[in-house]
Formats: sequence, C-alpha cells, structure tokens
Amino acid sequence: MVWELLVIWAVVAAACAWFFHDERTEQSRKLNERARQLATTPAWVERKPARPVTITPRDPQRLTEIQRRFLEEMRRQDSPSAR
Repeated sequence: MVWELLVIWAVVAAACAWFFHDERTEQSRKLNERARQLATTPAWVERKPARPVTITPRDPQRLTEIQRRFLEEMRRQDSPSAR
C-alpha cells in the first residue's frame, strides 16, 4: 500500500516537473521568436495614416428602429381597444 502511494506521488511529481519544463521552454521559444522578429524588421516603415471615421449626422426628430418599436408597443398597450 505504501509503495503504491509513493508511485502515485512520483508520477504526480514527474508530471508537474514535465509541465513546468514545457511551459518554460515554450516561453523561451516565444521570447526568441519575438527577439528575432524585432532584430530583423526594418527600423522605419512608412505607414499610411488611418482614414478618419465618418460620422453620419443624426436627425434628432427621427427615431431609431428600437425607439420606434418601443413607442409602438407602448401605444398598443395603452390603446383602449387592447383592454
């Protein structure tokens, strides 16, 4: 019984060690990739300025679709024929 518990804990410890080793290796690989990318990209790249987002003027007298549906529902509930 004791040796089974020792084997289980040995497997758990090995799995944890393997996991942390893999995570560290992956982080190191990502860091090396980013460093290579930084070292090999040109120092200056001409970029076109972003176009400004055009805002369409909204007519304050005009209702949006959701406002219109809300008001229609309110009218429908308040109408005497609905009672």
